[in-house]
Amino acid sequence: MKNIWSPVNEINSETNNIREWSSKQILEYGLKELISVKNAIEKVIPECEKVADIIIKRFKEHGRVITVGAGGSGVAGMSVMRELPQNHRDINPDQFFYKVAGGVEIFNPLGCEELEDSFERGFKDMKDLDLNKKDVILLISASGRTPYILGASESAKKNLAYTVGVLCQESELSEKVDLPIFIDVGPEILLGATCEKAATAQKHILDMIMNVVVVRLGLTDKNICRARLVHEKAKIRDRFFTNKN
Repeated sequence: MKNIWSPVNEINSETNNIREWSSKQILEYGLKELISVKNAIEKVIPECEKVADIIIKRFKEHGRVITVGAGGSGVAGMSVMRELPQNHRDINPDQFFYKVAGGVEIFNPLGCEELEDSFERGFKDMKDLDLNKKDVILLISASGRTPYILGASESAKKNLAYTVGVLCQESELSEKVDLPIFIDVGPEILLGATCEKAATAQKHILDMIMNVVVVRLGLTDKNICRARLVHEKAKIRDRFFTNKN
């Protein structure tokens, strides 16, 4: 195995003395982190374009697009995928959805984070979906070594689904997917807090890819979503733009 994850790679030498910083210094460093996210994302635009094209092709073949993650990375995927069928009424929610390690248990106060350590659970969650070669699985992991994600990846590959790794460290997952998207954001402000910069980068990558997908598939009216009219805001917007046009 060429790429083995190690917490050594997560040490941020710039923030060793963060407890001596002023509140303003901590806030300003946080803004600097956003710039590093932007720079890292710029480098993977070609990979994102390729993934978007694959999703578009397989969507037309009635394939499914599924994000799979654990912890903050899983929630990043969930936040993107749960919005798509709401914002775009021509999307079948059975075609675009998410899986998070632990399922609804992640909403418990401590999130049941230990469930990310089950390779078997990840493998089974994918097996239960009856995947096929039309499906695209977006595996999201900051470290790229989460057992749940590795199990899901192995199961997806076994069933011929196209696998994409969205990760922030070159590690095991890089070598187990058809296409890795390595977002080199560097170490977090606080070691272990990968729900911050890493998850932010992963969510933005997913947003970017899905924006390409819905525009190229003609699911928008110019730059306006054709939302499901399920809540008052959507109904107000719909009336406004219908009257305007």
